[in-house]
Amino acid sequence: MSEQEQNISTDEWVDIVNEDNEVIAQASRQQMRAQVLRHRASYIVVHDGMGNILVQRRTETKDFYPGWLDATAGGVVQSGENILDSARREAEEELGIAGVPFAEHGQFYFEEENKCRVWGALFSCVSHGPFALQEEEIDAVRWMTPEEITARCDEFTPDSLKALSLWMTRNNEKEHGKPLTREAAAPVADASVSEDPKNDAVVSSPKDAI
Repeated sequence: MSEQEQNISTDEWVDIVNEDNEVIAQASRQQMRAQVLRHRASYIVVHDGMGNILVQRRTETKDFYPGWLDATAGGVVQSGENILDSARREAEEELGIAGVPFAEHGQFYFEEENKCRVWGALFSCVSHGPFALQEEEIDAVRWMTPEEITARCDEFTPDSLKALSLWMTRNNEKEHGKPLTREAAAPVADASVSEDPKNDAVVSSPKDAI
């Protein structure tokens, strides 16, 4: 959710943009990652309308923060692709979400030295599942409250935290504890944290737990 991406393919092209989010070139996903080129991505806050956010654990095969938690769905926008169409495509591919309204919440810029430079388009949708997880992308999902996400913010991809924080602000949500920030960049060490009993209905992969 963050800057979620499918497995790199040398024949998949993305638009490269400047500091004003204007297209200036095209590059393969592999080249974009290797050279940390500025590009576009969609970020989708999936929530249940009752204060819970759908969180996913990224697979260990991802080339961007493998094994980390994501507070959003979404992914890199393909060259020439409409950004809303990209968000809908990613939600269906990753989670099986289709045919639901998407709310648009504007754009934002995120940069992390030597990792990514991205113009993000922020969306949200309400869904209660069941979810069909894309095995190449997602190991497991579960519902978490903003407070729970804040308490474990060091385990989340930083761009997805920024997207979620902006959504909460722009959606006029009440404040939930400390800001959603990540001071230290440490990979998730334990993928077997016990589940909260109130979240038992969440669909997840048996090979991992969030």
